[in-house]
Amino acid sequence: MQKKEKQKKGETLLSLAILALLAVVAAGIFLAQFRYNPAVLVPSAFHTENSSGGIAPPSQPAELMVSLPENWVSMTPPEAFGPDDLSEKIDGKAELYLSSGFLGLQCQRFKEAGSSDLWTEVFIYDMGNASNAFSVFSSQRRDDAEPLELSQFSYRTENALFLAYGSYYLEMIASAASERISEAMQSMAGNFIRDNRPEGTDKEISVSEQMLFPKSGLEENSISLLSANVFGYGALDQVFTATYQLENKQATAFFSRRKTPSEAEELALGYHKFLTDFGGTDVETEARIRNAEMVSIMDAYDLIFTCGSFFAGVHEAESAETAEKLADMLYKRLAESN
Repeated sequence: MQKKEKQKKGETLLSLAILALLAVVAAGIFLAQFRYNPAVLVPSAFHTENSSGGIAPPSQPAELMVSLPENWVSMTPPEAFGPDDLSEKIDGKAELYLSSGFLGLQCQRFKEAGSSDLWTEVFIYDMGNASNAFSVFSSQRRDDAEPLELSQFSYRTENALFLAYGSYYLEMIASAASERISEAMQSMAGNFIRDNRPEGTDKEISVSEQMLFPKSGLEENSISLLSANVFGYGALDQVFTATYQLENKQATAFFSRRKTPSEAEELALGYHKFLTDFGGTDVETEARIRNAEMVSIMDAYDLIFTCGSFFAGVHEAESAETAEKLADMLYKRLAESN
């Protein structure tokens, strides 16, 4: 009898240990939903074969949509990919593009004439419109970005160049870090801009919504457009976000323009329920906004509200006071735009 009791006790302890492990895993998944970290989905610069073994199908473009600088030549045939086979080119990491309205990809590798070790692969994504192009550009912005004057949305890193222009998003990934190849990539990008003016105009299509963020405390180059499943909430899409530092406290401001005020209100109700269902606690707020709701969750504060057709708020503020101050600033800017 004593042996059976010991065995039963051991089984109970094992069951409790398994349940504890499952709880830790679930908490980690939940935490990841709220800790947004823009992914840098870098295509494989060494992937030269498509699904048919590298032979360009008849529908492939005869040449890429970019003019080469002097002394540069094609290294591989051009390739083309659509929504159905995009993952074959970028190693299965296609969801960001697909969820942002991706229409097609053209890519090709180029090299400096007479050189076998200096080359770059150019990726031209047709995202359908300027907002979609900005979405993937901003979501993949790198920490070591060095802004360029090529366009409103362009930067380079040690061995790459990134650009959003009109409805296109471009990546140029080089074989090595070199000022010579960086200059060549900038020349190609400049040629692309020159040859692909949006709808025949001389000005780049801009994403005007980004101007709605308050300037005080705004971190430069932090503005992003998130396309889907924002903050882990499946119904929340097409959301502009920006990072702020206010009195040494960090927070993220966000807003999403919906079709109608009632749609914005419905989204606010749904997101509030989402927060409280996952352990958030309602907190009384002193924000000067009629319909503001503040929730304390995971040692941070979310404050949400609606303003006309905007669903907006503050995400992961480090203090309630920071959330309230930033929400008041954002509400004022959105109200002025209505």
